[in-house]
Amino acid sequence: MSQALLEKLRDYLNERLKDEALYFGFKPFEIAKYQTGDLTVFTESMTPVRFVEFRADGMIAVESGLVDKGGDYIGECLVKSYRHRFEKAEAKGMEEEEKVWKALGEEKKKVREDYINRRNLEKHLKKSYKEAFIRLLWFDDVCRRISEEYGVEVKVRIDEIDYDSGLISEFDGSNMDEEKKFEEIKKRVEAVIVACKLAQSAYGTYGWASEENHKKYLEFRKALLEKYASKSAKKT
Repeated sequence: MSQALLEKLRDYLNERLKDEALYFGFKPFEIAKYQTGDLTVFTESMTPVRFVEFRADGMIAVESGLVDKGGDYIGECLVKSYRHRFEKAEAKGMEEEEKVWKALGEEKKKVREDYINRRNLEKHLKKSYKEAFIRLLWFDDVCRRISEEYGVEVKVRIDEIDYDSGLISEFDGSNMDEEKKFEEIKKRVEAVIVACKLAQSAYGTYGWASEENHKKYLEFRKALLEKYASKSAKKT
């Protein structure tokens, strides 16, 4: 990867995203090189696209920043739901408390595994942490629609350690010249920008989210809950 391409990309991202930063203003993109051979053009500011990564195997990835902390949200909701169990266990001593902590840990692990694999939705959409699942399914739907519109694949990427999620569009640039790589990156930058803004509408109408897009999310949420409620009704 030539230095000229990296600098051209950095300058393009600085111009394209200089007016898109939230909260703390715009910090220019920088170029970083790692011992693994990977190269990254990145910014520390809150912009819809925050990273373009050139991997040693030839893959190139355009990535958003964080769009959700699903694992943390699920964990917080589960801790609250175990409150009464902890109160009862505390009266019985340390051994009982340890049992409750173990049960909580096992449930948290199972829920997070279902979260990352989009499994057992009918069950999880009735729980206190259901909003994490709803948002994830919304992100999936956003990625599907934007991928169709822009002709490039955008998908949700979930960290399997913390279960934080972001959006990513990847392609193999191994056999491309640098001009082709640059054009492919630009297409994916535009797709990820639109997808990230639409995804964030799950949180309300502040930031990048418009009232129109938040309304679309609320309609999606309502339809999803009605769908799984009707499945439950049919079973009974």
